[in-house]
Amino acid sequence: MVRRDDSMKLFSHRVPFLTGLFGGSFSGLMGVGGGVVLVPLLSGVLKMDQHTAQGTSLIIVIFASATGLITYAFAGDVMWTFVGVLLCGSLAGAYLGARVVQHFPEDILRFIFGLFLVILAARLLIWSNLDPIIESSGLVEIVLGVAIGFVGGIAAGILGIGGGAVFVPALVIVIGLAQHQAQGTSLGAVLATAAVGAFVYRRAGRSDMESARWIALAAAPAGVAGALLAGLLPAEVLQRVFAIVILIVGLQRTLVASGLFRKLRDFR
Repeated sequence: MVRRDDSMKLFSHRVPFLTGLFGGSFSGLMGVGGGVVLVPLLSGVLKMDQHTAQGTSLIIVIFASATGLITYAFAGDVMWTFVGVLLCGSLAGAYLGARVVQHFPEDILRFIFGLFLVILAARLLIWSNLDPIIESSGLVEIVLGVAIGFVGGIAAGILGIGGGAVFVPALVIVIGLAQHQAQGTSLGAVLATAAVGAFVYRRAGRSDMESARWIALAAAPAGVAGALLAGLLPAEVLQRVFAIVILIVGLQRTLVASGLFRKLRDFR
């Protein structure tokens, strides 16, 4: 029998739980960690300030990416050597980005986050079927992988997204991995990268552990479901869905940061 106090506690955490379901599903489906949707949900729906939303997002990303990674690994879609190459750059980038971002004003940070997503979405929607930019192998491929890792790590630390939004398209466009391989490999790097970023945010007091606990509880199994669904969908569909979602989120974040939404509300 469920006591009244327990049932009320569950009811009061329904929004964080649903947030975790959505973010975790997106993480597994797209191989990105889920931060691109978690951060707007945490700041918009749960009313966290931008820094706290990003720090909390990174904690949740750890759990969502871990379960998604296991699912991709069983399907043989994780290139572990490339995971290690990405981490050589991403861990340092995440630490640096998470330290620097603590000094950013919230509106500027929100605008950067939105603009980053809009540019990435436009790239995927307009030029979706390009061959790899550089035909590389050996040392050149390793150097490119480390560079991709560092850029993704910086994005993870500054934006609270885990880095997958950089890793996945870069692995496809620059290195030439297949879409599913890129997503599985990305999650391997996202897991450790998010942990470093989350540590720095936590030390700065920029995370909500109570909300993170409930969101992660839903995000972990949802990550498995998303990864299983990804295995059933064509690569082109995955890329288009990813691009459309982050375009919508990016436009909303950019407009909010620019004050346009507030001006429209005042006008009405």
